[in-house]
Amino acid sequence: MDERRQEFRVGLMVVAAMVAIVIMVFQFGAIGRSWKSGTRIGIILPTAAGIVPDTALKMSGLRIGHVEKVTLLPEGRGVLVQTLVNAGYTFPDDSVAQVQRSLLGDGSIEISPGHSATPIQNGSRIVGNSVGDPGESISRLEDRLSATLHSFETTGREWGRLAHNLNRILESSGPGGVSTLEQSAVALEQFTRTMKTAEDTLAAAGGLLNDPRYQQQLQRTLVALPELLNETQSTLRAVNGVVQQVDTTVANLNTATRPLAAQSESLVTQLNQSMANIQTMTRELAVITQLMNQNDGTLKKLITDPAMYRNLNSTASSLAALLQNLQPVVADLQVFSDKVARHPELLGIRGAMRGSSGIKDSQVQPAAFEQPGGTRRE
Repeated sequence: MDERRQEFRVGLMVVAAMVAIVIMVFQFGAIGRSWKSGTRIGIILPTAAGIVPDTALKMSGLRIGHVEKVTLLPEGRGVLVQTLVNAGYTFPDDSVAQVQRSLLGDGSIEISPGHSATPIQNGSRIVGNSVGDPGESISRLEDRLSATLHSFETTGREWGRLAHNLNRILESSGPGGVSTLEQSAVALEQFTRTMKTAEDTLAAAGGLLNDPRYQQQLQRTLVALPELLNETQSTLRAVNGVVQQVDTTVANLNTATRPLAAQSESLVTQLNQSMANIQTMTRELAVITQLMNQNDGTLKKLITDPAMYRNLNSTASSLAALLQNLQPVVADLQVFSDKVARHPELLGIRGAMRGSSGIKDSQVQPAAFEQPGGTRRE
């Protein structure tokens, strides 16, 4: 009985192992996958890089199926990827598939749902897009980053020259230095914006290398790099123009300050003389102020004595009356000067010998040689 029980147990274990093997074959093998329920669709891709059987089919980051088979389309029109969408998942028939690849080469297919109201049917086909090899993209990015770093190195040397010239400007003074510094500030601001754009681009590239979800942004970043290089070259040309203007300004400042340096001794002597004159005037003003503060001084009386004020007031009134009496004399002098200006011959001997009425509009008889048809005496 014990032997039969042992044989029964061994047979039972063999049957259980065979059943487990069959279940595993159906669960994980091709036979099992062929019996799974779901919706089988085809995805047409340009290339099947990174796509193998059992590659995950995802939507919104969740696995909704897998790849069953990859075949080549005739005439090299691409590849047809046969996929199985698990039961319970569906999406519109105008959806688009996008291949995503990690840095290690592993791929997956992401379904981007469309806007159609018709769900995908069994046996339908949709169009997909493939992405390039991340290694090649990184290699191209490395080449462009090397060119960018070379441009930054060239920019650093140019900035060294600019700093040297700016130091020369700051050590000197002149009317042209202000406008040149303003232009340098504008160029520096433009270069700062360029450096900020480059920093953002490099940060986006770092995020792309660390997160596979940003691989699509890598291509747009690579397209933006040539524009960044063009902007950097424009900035360098602007900086070169500013440096040339700075050199011209420094030369002009040297030309303007050379005569001042040649006459520095005479200028210092004149400045010392001027300071001595100012000191003398200060001492004299102090003496005058002291005299004004004396109670019995003339200036003190002139300021504080009312009699002096009344005398000055009467003197001013007398001057006003005198000026009013001089107005007719001034008018006569104006008439006389006007008459002389009109008839200057009156100032000669003939004018002294022959009198005139003194009227402004009186007729003056010209000399015989000035009369029309007259005979000039020799």
